[in-house]
Amino acid sequence: MATTFKIQDTGSLIGDRSRLEKYWSDKGFKKFYTSFRKGLTLPLEVQTVDSVDKLIKLFKLNEIGFGNWVTQEDRFNYICALNIALYDINKICKFPNSNVGLNGSISFSFGARGTGSALAHFEPWSFIINITRYHDNGFNKNNRFVYTGGAGSVAHEYGHALDYFFGLRFEPLKDIAALSGGRTVRTRWEIEPGTLRKEMNALLTAIIWETPYKKLSNYYERLEKNFEGDYMFRRNEIFARAFERYIQFKLAKIGIVNKFLSESKYDNRAYLNDAEMAKVLPLFDKLISSMANKL
Repeated sequence: MATTFKIQDTGSLIGDRSRLEKYWSDKGFKKFYTSFRKGLTLPLEVQTVDSVDKLIKLFKLNEIGFGNWVTQEDRFNYICALNIALYDINKICKFPNSNVGLNGSISFSFGARGTGSALAHFEPWSFIINITRYHDNGFNKNNRFVYTGGAGSVAHEYGHALDYFFGLRFEPLKDIAALSGGRTVRTRWEIEPGTLRKEMNALLTAIIWETPYKKLSNYYERLEKNFEGDYMFRRNEIFARAFERYIQFKLAKIGIVNKFLSESKYDNRAYLNDAEMAKVLPLFDKLISSMANKL
């Protein structure tokens, strides 16, 4: 692993470059990443993260930024963790040429653009995925980094990015940006034009309904029983939670667990269980494959 690299050093998304001031010579990269990622050995190119530029180029990202309160060491840690997270996402999605950044559309911001009480959020207008900094809660630094703040939310927010990117860029509809239908809580959706919209609708219909338009699924009835308000019932949120579970489920099948990429942030009843995920898996695979074919 290279001992120095340059990283963006600013509270805004883009800013001046500065040389890394602190190195991970005391712990080493492997010991660091195995604290949150278990499973198959990482290829050498994923273990040798030495610049923001390399990460952007490898995954076709737009930009990466950090808040003023994110230290140089933390920035290095976040870059390493994000590199592995994006590698694991693409191990499942299989986007050509590691195009996880969707043709340079997606940016990441760490500890710079928090909003309200959200640990992480996706901005459809800027295509920035925002991850809050870890909390200073008295635990050791590794545990704070892996289990607090926005860590564990990458897959969920990336699911939002997929939803909006393919809706806006490939099958745009007036007033309906997301393939999923966005924030609407409608359980029934008339099939929209476009292959991706039809496949998204088929997936969400299978998640929401046991028998379409006659009997709701056990999963949706579980949501109705345990959650109030509209947030958990928005179609874009149902898809993002399902995508998060999809990544977890398929990685687990090949022996990988990545807690920085995906660690459930809600009550477990908000997520599809293994049997429910297995039932919709062919529809999910079909949608992701169709997305990959568009890139």
